[in-house]
Amino acid sequence: MLLSILAVMGSLSWGQPAQAPGYTLGAAVDAALQRSPVVGAAGHRVRAADSALREAQMKRLPSLTAYSAFTRGDDPVYVFGTRMEQKVFTASDFDVYSLNNPSLRSNFRNAFEIGVPLFTGLELQSQERLGRLGREAAASQKDGALQRTRYAAMEAFLQVMLQQELLQAVTERVAASGQELESARRLREKGLVLGSDYYAAGAILGGLRVWQTRLEAGLQAAKSSLAVLLGKSPSELAVSGRLGYAEYPLEPESELAGRALRERPELRQIDLQSGMAEAVRRKEGFSLLPKVEAFASVQTNTRDFDSNPWNRMAGVRASLPLGDPGYPARRARSQAMLEASRSEAQRMREEASREVSRSYQELRGAAASLPLAKQTADQAGQSLDMFRPLYREGRQSILEVLRAEEGLARSQAAYLETLYAVHMGRARLLLAAGGLDSGAVREVEQGLEVRP
Repeated sequence: MLLSILAVMGSLSWGQPAQAPGYTLGAAVDAALQRSPVVGAAGHRVRAADSALREAQMKRLPSLTAYSAFTRGDDPVYVFGTRMEQKVFTASDFDVYSLNNPSLRSNFRNAFEIGVPLFTGLELQSQERLGRLGREAAASQKDGALQRTRYAAMEAFLQVMLQQELLQAVTERVAASGQELESARRLREKGLVLGSDYYAAGAILGGLRVWQTRLEAGLQAAKSSLAVLLGKSPSELAVSGRLGYAEYPLEPESELAGRALRERPELRQIDLQSGMAEAVRRKEGFSLLPKVEAFASVQTNTRDFDSNPWNRMAGVRASLPLGDPGYPARRARSQAMLEASRSEAQRMREEASREVSRSYQELRGAAASLPLAKQTADQAGQSLDMFRPLYREGRQSILEVLRAEEGLARSQAAYLETLYAVHMGRARLLLAAGGLDSGAVREVEQGLEVRP
Protein backbone atom coordinates (compact mmCIF):
# COMPACT_ATOMS: atom_id res chain seq x y z
CA MET A 1 0.00 0.00 0.00
CA LEU A 2 1.39 3.37 -1.00
CA LEU A 3 2.01 5.79 1.82
CA SER A 4 -0.04 8.95 1.33
CA ILE A 5 0.71 11.97 3.46
CA LEU A 6 -0.50 15.44 2.70
CA ALA A 7 2.33 17.88 2.12
CA VAL A 8 2.78 20.32 4.96
CA MET A 9 1.77 23.75 3.72
CA GLY A 10 3.48 26.86 4.86
CA SER A 11 6.14 27.06 7.51
CA LEU A 12 6.24 26.90 11.27
CA SER A 13 5.13 29.89 13.29
CA TRP A 14 8.72 30.78 14.23
CA GLY A 15 10.82 32.68 11.71
CA GLN A 16 14.02 31.65 10.00
CA PRO A 17 16.90 34.10 9.66
CA ALA A 18 18.64 34.75 6.38
CA GLN A 19 21.62 32.49 5.73
CA ALA A 20 24.66 32.98 3.57
CA PRO A 21 24.76 30.81 0.44
CA GLY A 22 26.35 27.47 1.16
CA TYR A 23 26.36 23.85 0.11
CA THR A 24 23.16 22.32 -1.14
CA LEU A 25 22.60 18.66 -0.38
CA GLY A 26 23.59 17.57 -3.90
CA ALA A 27 26.72 19.73 -3.92
CA ALA A 28 27.78 18.39 -0.52
CA VAL A 29 27.33 14.79 -1.65
CA ASP A 30 29.29 15.42 -4.87
CA ALA A 31 32.14 17.03 -2.91
CA ALA A 32 32.24 14.10 -0.48
CA LEU A 33 32.38 11.58 -3.34
CA GLN A 34 35.22 13.44 -5.07
CA ARG A 35 37.50 13.39 -2.03
CA SER A 36 36.44 10.13 -0.39
CA PRO A 37 39.45 7.82 0.13
CA VAL A 38 37.08 4.84 0.24
CA VAL A 39 35.69 5.65 -3.21
CA GLY A 40 39.20 6.35 -4.51
CA ALA A 41 40.48 3.00 -3.25
CA ALA A 42 37.50 1.21 -4.83
CA GLY A 43 38.28 2.89 -8.15
CA HIS A 44 41.88 1.67 -7.98
CA ARG A 45 40.63 -1.87 -7.30
CA VAL A 46 38.47 -1.70 -10.43
CA ARG A 47 41.49 -0.66 -12.49
CA ALA A 48 43.55 -3.46 -10.93
CA ALA A 49 40.83 -5.98 -11.80
CA ASP A 50 40.76 -4.64 -15.38
CA SER A 51 44.49 -5.22 -15.63
CA ALA A 52 44.17 -8.74 -14.19
CA LEU A 53 41.54 -9.59 -16.81
CA ARG A 54 43.69 -8.25 -19.64
CA GLU A 55 46.64 -10.24 -18.30
CA ALA A 56 44.58 -13.45 -18.41
CA GLN A 57 43.43 -12.69 -21.96
CA MET A 58 46.96 -11.91 -23.17
CA LYS A 59 48.17 -15.36 -22.11
CA ARG A 60 46.52 -16.78 -25.24
CA LEU A 61 48.94 -14.84 -27.41
CA PRO A 62 52.31 -16.26 -28.50
CA SER A 63 55.19 -15.75 -26.09
CA LEU A 64 58.79 -15.01 -27.13
CA THR A 65 61.68 -16.06 -24.91
CA ALA A 66 65.37 -15.29 -25.26
CA TYR A 67 68.08 -17.54 -23.82
CA SER A 68 71.81 -16.92 -23.45
CA ALA A 69 74.47 -19.06 -21.79
CA PHE A 70 78.26 -19.51 -21.67
CA THR A 71 79.76 -22.94 -21.04
CA ARG A 72 83.32 -24.32 -21.00
CA GLY A 73 84.36 -27.90 -20.38
CA ASP A 74 86.23 -30.99 -21.60
CA ASP A 75 83.51 -33.59 -21.15
CA PRO A 76 83.81 -35.75 -24.28
CA VAL A 77 80.12 -35.75 -25.07
CA TYR A 78 79.90 -31.98 -24.44
CA VAL A 79 82.90 -31.22 -26.63
CA PHE A 80 81.74 -33.54 -29.42
CA GLY A 81 78.22 -32.05 -29.48
CA THR A 82 79.46 -28.47 -29.14
CA ARG A 83 81.81 -28.77 -32.09
CA MET A 84 78.91 -30.09 -34.17
CA GLU A 85 76.61 -27.26 -33.01
CA GLN A 86 79.34 -24.73 -33.82
CA LYS A 87 79.67 -26.43 -37.22
CA VAL A 88 83.45 -26.76 -36.94
CA PHE A 89 83.49 -30.58 -36.87
CA THR A 90 86.14 -32.17 -39.14
CA ALA A 91 87.32 -35.68 -39.99
CA SER A 92 90.24 -35.38 -37.55
CA ASP A 93 87.73 -35.07 -34.70
CA PHE A 94 87.01 -38.81 -35.18
CA ASP A 95 90.43 -39.64 -33.85
CA VAL A 96 89.88 -42.01 -30.92
CA TYR A 97 92.41 -40.29 -28.68
CA SER A 98 90.87 -36.86 -29.40
CA LEU A 99 87.41 -38.21 -28.75
CA ASN A 100 88.43 -39.63 -25.38
CA ASN A 101 90.72 -36.78 -24.34
CA PRO A 102 89.35 -33.54 -25.78
CA SER A 103 90.76 -30.20 -24.81
CA LEU A 104 88.66 -27.54 -23.07
CA ARG A 105 86.01 -26.07 -25.28
CA SER A 106 84.07 -22.82 -24.85
CA ASN A 107 80.62 -22.10 -26.21
CA PHE A 108 78.34 -19.05 -26.30
CA ARG A 109 74.75 -20.17 -26.86
CA ASN A 110 72.00 -17.70 -27.78
CA ALA A 111 68.46 -18.71 -28.67
CA PHE A 112 65.02 -17.32 -29.34
CA GLU A 113 61.91 -19.43 -28.83
CA ILE A 114 58.28 -18.67 -29.58
CA GLY A 115 55.52 -20.69 -27.96
CA VAL A 116 51.81 -20.83 -28.72
CA PRO A 117 49.45 -22.53 -26.22
CA LEU A 118 47.23 -25.08 -27.97
CA PHE A 119 45.55 -26.65 -24.96
CA THR A 120 46.15 -25.65 -21.35
CA GLY A 121 43.86 -28.04 -19.54
CA LEU A 122 41.21 -25.27 -19.50
CA GLU A 123 43.48 -23.23 -17.26
CA LEU A 124 43.35 -20.12 -19.46
CA GLN A 125 39.55 -20.31 -19.68
CA SER A 126 39.39 -20.53 -15.90
CA GLN A 127 41.72 -17.58 -15.46
CA GLU A 128 39.67 -15.45 -17.86
CA ARG A 129 36.47 -16.34 -16.03
CA LEU A 130 38.09 -15.44 -12.72
CA GLY A 131 39.24 -12.16 -14.26
CA ARG A 132 35.76 -11.25 -15.49
CA LEU A 133 34.16 -12.15 -12.16
CA GLY A 134 36.84 -10.21 -10.32
CA ARG A 135 36.20 -7.15 -12.50
CA GLU A 136 32.45 -7.31 -11.79
CA ALA A 137 33.09 -7.83 -8.07
CA ALA A 138 35.36 -4.78 -7.94
CA ALA A 139 32.72 -2.71 -9.75
CA SER A 140 30.09 -3.84 -7.23
CA GLN A 141 32.44 -2.93 -4.39
CA LYS A 142 32.86 0.54 -5.85
CA ASP A 143 29.09 0.93 -6.21
CA GLY A 144 28.72 0.01 -2.55
CA ALA A 145 31.38 2.53 -1.56
CA LEU A 146 29.60 5.25 -3.54
CA GLN A 147 26.25 4.51 -1.89
CA ARG A 148 27.70 4.38 1.63
CA THR A 149 29.55 7.66 1.06
CA ARG A 150 26.40 9.32 -0.25
CA TYR A 151 24.52 8.17 2.83
CA ALA A 152 27.24 9.42 5.20
CA ALA A 153 27.28 12.84 3.48
CA MET A 154 23.47 13.08 3.51
CA GLU A 155 23.34 12.16 7.19
CA ALA A 156 26.02 14.73 8.11
CA PHE A 157 24.38 17.44 5.98
CA LEU A 158 20.91 16.87 7.41
CA GLN A 159 22.34 16.77 10.93
CA VAL A 160 23.79 20.25 10.41
CA MET A 161 20.44 21.44 9.08
CA LEU A 162 18.57 19.85 12.00
CA GLN A 163 20.89 21.31 14.63
CA GLN A 164 20.61 24.77 13.04
CA GLU A 165 16.82 24.63 13.02
CA LEU A 166 16.66 23.32 16.59
CA LEU A 167 19.05 25.98 17.83
CA GLN A 168 17.08 28.71 16.08
CA ALA A 169 13.78 27.50 17.58
CA VAL A 170 15.15 27.22 21.12
CA THR A 171 17.00 30.55 20.86
CA GLU A 172 13.76 32.29 19.97
CA ARG A 173 12.00 30.69 22.93
CA VAL A 174 14.87 31.68 25.25
CA ALA A 175 14.67 35.29 24.06
CA ALA A 176 10.87 35.45 24.43
CA SER A 177 10.96 33.75 27.83
CA GLY A 178 13.66 36.12 29.02
CA GLN A 179 11.51 39.11 28.15
CA GLU A 180 8.51 37.61 29.92
CA LEU A 181 10.57 36.81 33.02
CA GLU A 182 12.02 40.33 33.12
CA SER A 183 8.48 41.70 33.04
CA ALA A 184 7.56 39.33 35.87
CA ARG A 185 10.57 40.49 37.90
CA ARG A 186 9.35 44.07 37.81
CA LEU A 187 5.85 42.96 38.78
CA ARG A 188 7.22 40.81 41.61
CA GLU A 189 8.98 43.85 43.05
CA LYS A 190 5.54 45.48 43.20
CA GLY A 191 4.05 42.42 44.86
CA LEU A 192 1.95 41.47 41.85
CA VAL A 193 3.65 38.09 41.10
CA LEU A 194 4.14 35.24 43.52
CA GLY A 195 7.78 34.58 44.30
CA SER A 196 7.33 30.81 43.98
CA ASP A 197 5.92 31.18 40.48
CA TYR A 198 8.70 33.57 39.53
CA TYR A 199 11.49 31.25 40.64
CA ALA A 200 9.83 28.20 39.08
CA ALA A 201 9.55 30.14 35.81
CA GLY A 202 13.22 31.06 36.15
CA ALA A 203 14.07 27.38 36.47
CA ILE A 204 12.23 26.67 33.22
CA LEU A 205 14.18 29.43 31.50
CA GLY A 206 17.40 27.99 32.90
CA GLY A 207 16.51 24.61 31.42
CA LEU A 208 15.92 26.21 28.03
CA ARG A 209 19.31 27.91 28.23
CA VAL A 210 21.00 24.62 29.08
CA TRP A 211 19.27 23.09 26.07
CA GLN A 212 20.43 26.02 23.91
CA THR A 213 24.05 25.53 25.03
CA ARG A 214 23.92 21.84 24.23
CA LEU A 215 22.45 22.57 20.81
CA GLU A 216 25.27 25.02 20.07
CA ALA A 217 27.78 22.28 20.83
CA GLY A 218 25.75 19.81 18.77
CA LEU A 219 25.77 22.18 15.80
CA GLN A 220 29.54 22.53 15.98
CA ALA A 221 29.95 18.76 16.18
CA ALA A 222 27.66 18.25 13.18
CA LYS A 223 29.57 20.87 11.18
CA SER A 224 32.88 19.24 12.09
CA SER A 225 31.61 15.87 10.89
CA LEU A 226 30.43 17.31 7.57
CA ALA A 227 33.63 19.34 7.21
CA VAL A 228 35.74 16.18 7.45
CA LEU A 229 33.76 14.58 4.61
CA LEU A 230 34.08 17.69 2.45
CA GLY A 231 37.67 18.55 3.34
CA LYS A 232 36.69 21.99 4.62
CA SER A 233 37.18 23.95 7.80
CA PRO A 234 34.07 23.94 10.04
CA SER A 235 34.30 27.73 10.33
CA GLU A 236 34.01 28.07 6.55
CA LEU A 237 31.15 25.61 6.21
CA ALA A 238 27.57 26.69 5.53
CA VAL A 239 24.60 24.70 4.29
CA SER A 240 21.77 26.03 2.16
CA GLY A 241 18.17 25.05 2.74
CA ARG A 242 15.86 24.10 5.56
CA LEU A 243 14.00 21.06 6.76
CA GLY A 244 10.90 21.14 4.60
CA TYR A 245 8.85 18.22 3.39
CA ALA A 246 7.60 16.87 0.12
CA GLU A 247 5.77 13.56 -0.14
CA TYR A 248 8.02 10.62 -0.99
CA PRO A 249 6.65 7.73 -3.04
CA LEU A 250 6.74 4.52 -1.02
CA GLU A 251 6.91 1.32 -3.00
CA PRO A 252 5.50 -1.92 -1.55
CA GLU A 253 7.85 -3.55 0.94
CA SER A 254 8.00 -6.77 -1.10
CA GLU A 255 9.08 -4.81 -4.16
CA LEU A 256 11.86 -3.06 -2.22
CA ALA A 257 13.02 -6.35 -0.72
CA GLY A 258 13.20 -7.92 -4.18
CA ARG A 259 15.10 -4.91 -5.46
CA ALA A 260 17.60 -5.29 -2.64
CA LEU A 261 18.23 -8.95 -3.55
CA ARG A 262 18.81 -7.98 -7.18
CA GLU A 263 20.70 -4.68 -6.90
CA ARG A 264 22.34 -4.33 -3.50
CA PRO A 265 26.10 -4.10 -4.17
CA GLU A 266 27.10 -6.31 -1.24
CA LEU A 267 24.83 -9.09 -2.47
CA ARG A 268 26.08 -8.81 -6.04
CA GLN A 269 29.63 -8.93 -4.74
CA ILE A 270 29.11 -12.03 -2.58
CA ASP A 271 27.33 -13.79 -5.47
CA LEU A 272 30.29 -12.99 -7.70
CA GLN A 273 32.65 -14.30 -5.04
CA SER A 274 30.64 -17.53 -5.02
CA GLY A 275 31.08 -17.65 -8.79
CA MET A 276 34.82 -17.14 -8.36
CA ALA A 277 34.95 -19.95 -5.79
CA GLU A 278 33.13 -22.19 -8.26
CA ALA A 279 35.61 -21.24 -11.00
CA VAL A 280 38.54 -22.07 -8.69
CA ARG A 281 36.95 -25.45 -7.88
CA ARG A 282 36.58 -26.23 -11.59
CA LYS A 283 40.13 -25.05 -12.24
CA GLU A 284 41.50 -27.42 -9.61
CA GLY A 285 39.45 -30.24 -11.13
CA PHE A 286 41.10 -29.66 -14.52
CA SER A 287 44.63 -29.42 -13.13
CA LEU A 288 45.41 -33.08 -14.04
CA LEU A 289 44.64 -32.55 -17.74
CA PRO A 290 47.56 -32.43 -20.21
CA LYS A 291 48.94 -29.17 -21.54
CA VAL A 292 49.95 -28.87 -25.20
CA GLU A 293 52.08 -26.13 -26.77
CA ALA A 294 53.46 -25.49 -30.23
CA PHE A 295 56.96 -24.02 -30.33
CA ALA A 296 59.68 -22.88 -32.72
CA SER A 297 63.22 -21.83 -31.88
CA VAL A 298 66.42 -20.58 -33.48
CA GLN A 299 69.77 -21.06 -31.79
CA THR A 300 73.34 -20.00 -32.39
CA ASN A 301 76.49 -21.58 -30.90
CA THR A 302 79.91 -20.01 -31.24
CA ARG A 303 83.31 -20.16 -29.63
CA ASP A 304 84.67 -16.71 -30.40
CA PHE A 305 81.94 -14.98 -32.44
CA ASP A 306 83.98 -15.28 -35.62
CA SER A 307 81.06 -17.27 -36.95
CA ASN A 308 77.53 -17.69 -35.68
CA PRO A 309 75.90 -20.75 -37.23
CA TRP A 310 72.14 -21.01 -36.64
CA ASN A 311 70.11 -24.09 -35.83
CA ARG A 312 66.31 -24.21 -36.18
CA MET A 313 63.70 -26.40 -34.53
CA ALA A 314 59.89 -26.51 -34.40
CA GLY A 315 57.40 -28.91 -32.95
CA VAL A 316 54.62 -29.62 -30.50
CA ARG A 317 55.18 -30.68 -26.91
CA ALA A 318 52.82 -31.93 -24.23
CA SER A 319 53.10 -32.39 -20.49
CA LEU A 320 50.93 -34.51 -18.23
CA PRO A 321 51.27 -34.64 -14.44
CA LEU A 322 51.29 -38.30 -13.45
CA GLY A 323 51.27 -37.71 -9.74
CA ASP A 324 50.18 -34.71 -7.64
CA PRO A 325 49.99 -35.43 -3.88
CA GLY A 326 48.41 -32.03 -3.19
CA TYR A 327 45.51 -32.51 -5.63
CA PRO A 328 42.96 -34.02 -3.16
CA ALA A 329 43.68 -31.31 -0.58
CA ARG A 330 43.31 -28.54 -3.17
CA ARG A 331 40.01 -29.97 -4.36
CA ALA A 332 38.70 -30.25 -0.80
CA ARG A 333 39.81 -26.70 0.00
CA SER A 334 38.17 -25.21 -3.08
CA GLN A 335 34.92 -27.09 -2.37
CA ALA A 336 34.91 -25.85 1.25
CA MET A 337 35.47 -22.26 0.11
CA LEU A 338 32.58 -22.59 -2.34
CA GLU A 339 30.22 -23.84 0.37
CA ALA A 340 31.35 -21.09 2.74
CA SER A 341 30.68 -18.36 0.16
CA ARG A 342 27.22 -19.79 -0.53
CA SER A 343 26.39 -19.80 3.19
CA GLU A 344 27.66 -16.23 3.53
CA ALA A 345 25.54 -15.15 0.56
CA GLN A 346 22.45 -16.65 2.18
CA ARG A 347 23.21 -14.86 5.46
CA MET A 348 23.62 -11.53 3.71
CA ARG A 349 20.38 -11.95 1.75
CA GLU A 350 18.47 -12.56 4.97
CA GLU A 351 20.12 -9.57 6.63
CA ALA A 352 19.29 -7.36 3.63
CA SER A 353 15.62 -8.39 3.83
CA ARG A 354 15.55 -7.51 7.53
CA GLU A 355 17.19 -4.13 6.88
CA VAL A 356 14.65 -3.27 4.19
CA SER A 357 11.76 -4.24 6.45
CA ARG A 358 13.14 -2.28 9.40
CA SER A 359 13.85 0.82 7.30
CA TYR A 360 10.45 0.58 5.62
CA GLN A 361 8.58 0.53 8.92
CA GLU A 362 10.70 3.34 10.37
CA LEU A 363 9.93 5.56 7.38
CA ARG A 364 6.22 4.73 7.53
CA GLY A 365 6.15 5.56 11.21
CA ALA A 366 7.97 8.87 10.79
CA ALA A 367 5.82 9.94 7.85
CA ALA A 368 2.59 8.94 9.61
CA SER A 369 3.53 10.90 12.73
CA LEU A 370 4.52 14.04 10.83
CA PRO A 371 1.02 15.60 10.54
CA LEU A 372 0.46 14.98 14.25
CA ALA A 373 3.82 16.57 15.11
CA LYS A 374 2.94 19.61 12.98
CA GLN A 375 -0.48 19.86 14.57
CA THR A 376 1.05 19.66 18.04
CA ALA A 377 3.53 22.44 17.25
CA ASP A 378 0.73 24.63 15.88
CA GLN A 379 -1.41 24.01 18.97
CA ALA A 380 1.50 24.80 21.28
CA GLY A 381 1.95 28.12 19.45
CA GLN A 382 -1.75 28.89 19.77
CA SER A 383 -1.67 28.03 23.47
CA LEU A 384 1.22 30.43 24.05
CA ASP A 385 -0.59 33.17 22.13
CA MET A 386 -3.60 32.69 24.42
CA PHE A 387 -1.56 32.65 27.65
CA ARG A 388 0.27 35.91 27.00
CA PRO A 389 -2.75 38.29 27.09
CA LEU A 390 -4.21 36.41 30.05
CA TYR A 391 -0.94 36.82 31.91
CA ARG A 392 -0.81 40.53 31.14
CA GLU A 393 -4.37 40.86 32.47
CA GLY A 394 -3.30 39.11 35.67
CA ARG A 395 -5.44 36.04 35.00
CA GLN A 396 -2.53 33.62 34.47
CA SER A 397 0.77 33.08 36.26
CA ILE A 398 4.20 33.71 34.72
CA LEU A 399 4.85 30.05 35.46
CA GLU A 400 2.12 29.00 33.01
CA VAL A 401 3.54 31.31 30.36
CA LEU A 402 7.03 29.81 30.71
CA ARG A 403 5.57 26.32 30.65
CA ALA A 404 3.84 27.26 27.40
CA GLU A 405 7.14 28.60 26.03
CA GLU A 406 8.88 25.37 26.95
CA GLY A 407 6.04 23.31 25.49
CA LEU A 408 6.28 25.20 22.21
CA ALA A 409 10.06 24.69 22.07
CA ARG A 410 9.72 20.95 22.64
CA SER A 411 6.88 20.53 20.16
CA GLN A 412 8.84 22.48 17.53
CA ALA A 413 11.86 20.26 18.23
CA ALA A 414 9.71 17.13 17.89
CA TYR A 415 8.42 18.35 14.54
CA LEU A 416 11.92 19.13 13.25
CA GLU A 417 13.24 15.77 14.43
CA THR A 418 10.35 14.04 12.69
CA LEU A 419 11.16 15.89 9.45
CA TYR A 420 14.76 14.76 9.82
CA ALA A 421 13.60 11.19 10.45
CA VAL A 422 11.51 11.24 7.26
CA HIS A 423 14.37 12.43 5.04
CA MET A 424 16.95 10.12 6.61
CA GLY A 425 14.42 7.29 6.62
CA ARG A 426 14.02 7.64 2.86
CA ALA A 427 17.80 7.65 2.38
CA ARG A 428 18.21 4.65 4.69
CA LEU A 429 15.50 2.69 2.88
CA LEU A 430 17.07 3.35 -0.52
CA LEU A 431 20.48 2.35 0.85
CA ALA A 432 19.03 -0.89 2.21
CA ALA A 433 17.41 -1.57 -1.18
CA GLY A 434 20.66 -0.85 -3.05
CA GLY A 435 19.30 2.22 -4.84
CA LEU A 436 20.96 5.22 -3.19
CA ASP A 437 22.22 6.70 -6.46
CA SER A 438 22.50 10.32 -7.62
CA GLY A 439 18.79 10.31 -8.55
CA ALA A 440 17.90 9.40 -4.97
CA VAL A 441 20.00 12.30 -3.70
CA ARG A 442 18.08 14.68 -5.99
CA GLU A 443 14.81 13.20 -4.73
CA VAL A 444 15.70 13.97 -1.11
CA GLU A 445 17.08 17.38 -2.06
CA GLN A 446 13.76 18.28 -3.68
CA GLY A 447 12.07 17.40 -0.41
CA LEU A 448 14.00 20.18 1.33
CA GLU A 449 12.91 23.80 1.12
CA VAL A 450 15.98 25.38 -0.45
CA ARG A 451 16.68 29.01 0.26
CA PRO A 452 17.83 31.34 -2.53
